[in-house]
Amino acid sequence: MTIVTAPEERHPRTMTEQQIPESDATAEVALPRYERPHEAAVAMEPLAIDMLIPREGLEAAIAASALTPGARDLLRGLVRLGRPAMFGGGGAGIEYGSLLKTACRPEFLGAHIREVAAHLRAERIDLLMVPGMSGYPVGAMYSVGAGIPAILLKKQRHRPGADPSAFPPGAFVIPSYTGDGDVVMSADLEAIQDVIDGIVRAQIEARQEAERLSLTLRVAGADDIIDKATMSQAVSESALVLGRAAIATTVERYREETGDPRPVDVDVRVVTWVTPLIKGYNRPHEHLMRWFGITPFAGLNVTGVHLDPPAIGIEGLGVVGF
Repeated sequence: MTIVTAPEERHPRTMTEQQIPESDATAEVALPRYERPHEAAVAMEPLAIDMLIPREGLEAAIAASALTPGARDLLRGLVRLGRPAMFGGGGAGIEYGSLLKTACRPEFLGAHIREVAAHLRAERIDLLMVPGMSGYPVGAMYSVGAGIPAILLKKQRHRPGADPSAFPPGAFVIPSYTGDGDVVMSADLEAIQDVIDGIVRAQIEARQEAERLSLTLRVAGADDIIDKATMSQAVSESALVLGRAAIATTVERYREETGDPRPVDVDVRVVTWVTPLIKGYNRPHEHLMRWFGITPFAGLNVTGVHLDPPAIGIEGLGVVGF
């Protein structure tokens, strides 16, 4: 059984008509809601055994591939500890908890973390945004490896009719991937405000002689896997709202303290996404390029997930059996 999904439409997101105004991120409006398409299993011709790279032939195939050192180690860990699986809220996927969620294995993750850290530093990232506790272990490793603060978008069950003003700026609703029902994703406002204060105050200090204050915030998203990029889109748009709101608070406090009347220009942008795994067959690269002009940095690009026999396709290598 092979997993396939229909191509996404030009405008795949579903959001409320009212958007959080750019000039007033705390306005009482309905939370944006995103639809994450369900990935279904479709019966197809079984994979022939000779199409699979067997476990005993994996090292030779890796040696002949163009995979980076980080991707090679990541694949070794994935084959040893992972497997294709079905999830209640998202359909088909890869169970990799023992590699990326419930354990930290430097022999499999270390080189990948260093590659991502180098990419984040090259992109001059100020802040990482990480959705959900499942993505936070690897997101925290990226954060420490690159020396860049990370903010978790925590998950809680969505209760229809809840007062939207009870949630911080940038909160949104999205279907759960691993279970049924919707969840609300939102940031710890005190945590992100403290991080933004440090970033903005340092920029103000460096521009004491400028006629205008130009403040920038370069954000990266990080997750344990990028599936169809719906979550990546939601987090990216949340980061823009959060960043503007936090910078506005910092500037207001600064003006109260100093009386500095200079005009302020603010540029908040999401620059990149980083992840160990990306499901290339769902075309998330196209989604992120279309919406944000971003090409994500991924350790392994998964070209297919197969349940019978259990296997995954890896770009630049082939189909690896479990």
